[in-house]
Amino acid sequence: MRSYSSISTRDFMWNNLTGTIPKEIGHITSLRLLLLNGNKLSGSLPDELGNLTDMNRLQLDENQLSGSVPESLANMINVRHLHMNNNSFTGQLPSKLSNLSNLMHLQLDNNNFSGNGIPSTYENLPRLVKLSLRNCSLQGAIPYLNSIPSQSRKRKTGIIAAIIIGAAAAVLAITAITMLLIFRRNSKYMHLISRKRTSSNVCIKIDGVKAFTLKELTHATNKFDISTKVGEGGYGNVYKGILSDETFVAVKRAGENSLQGQKEFLTEIELLSRLHHRNLVSLLGYCSEEGEQDPWASKPVLHLTNLSPAEGRDNTFFGTM
Repeated sequence: MRSYSSISTRDFMWNNLTGTIPKEIGHITSLRLLLLNGNKLSGSLPDELGNLTDMNRLQLDENQLSGSVPESLANMINVRHLHMNNNSFTGQLPSKLSNLSNLMHLQLDNNNFSGNGIPSTYENLPRLVKLSLRNCSLQGAIPYLNSIPSQSRKRKTGIIAAIIIGAAAAVLAITAITMLLIFRRNSKYMHLISRKRTSSNVCIKIDGVKAFTLKELTHATNKFDISTKVGEGGYGNVYKGILSDETFVAVKRAGENSLQGQKEFLTEIELLSRLHHRNLVSLLGYCSEEGEQDPWASKPVLHLTNLSPAEGRDNTFFGTM
């Protein structure tokens, strides 16, 4: 046994081991688990078991052990589980077991502590959650074991607290995500409003270039109906339209992803107003309402994309057909 002093576990469960538990096992002070249940061990427990101060679990169930439970077990200051069911222990239950401040399970079912009672000192076991003494021929009063329901309440309280904390965290996370989405949506909306307000201030005075209203454009293209669409490019779609004076026009309305700004738009309007060639569409007008900066041109729309390499986001070109 001395050569195995560093072993922490001895597991011999459910064999046919016989004889007594050797006292030398008390020299293996590193033992934390000693599992001997389900054998045919007999005799009394050696006092040397009390030397196993690192012991966490001692299982001796389903054997033929007899004699009294030694008080030296009270020296196992770290033990949490003492399982000794279905043996033939007699005498008194050791009152000193109440010193085991970490003990959670004490199980001694089906033994023969005849004529004796449960020590009142067991009331002081602070972490005890299970005390099982069925069929042990005990007598006398039952001590007030208030630690057991107290521990149960603490566990339930802990579970409830964990549920509440988890639910609160989930609500906070959902709220944060919702607020972030709302913020992003509002930021995008305010950005669009800002662009429209800026664009609405565009004022161009060029001979032969007319400022049209968005209402006129919308009416001319039947609300930019898909049936009037005659082309598209990287900067927007082109629609065929008819003005109130029955002039046929091509209207280019910029897409939302176009990056041309107001300055570039104004430069392009001025440039288009100066271009005059039979193979190029000439500028007829523009619209700057509600972010719709719309240059209009007077040739077939298929020639429109050749006018400028800087077709912008808010630009709509149109011309006579």
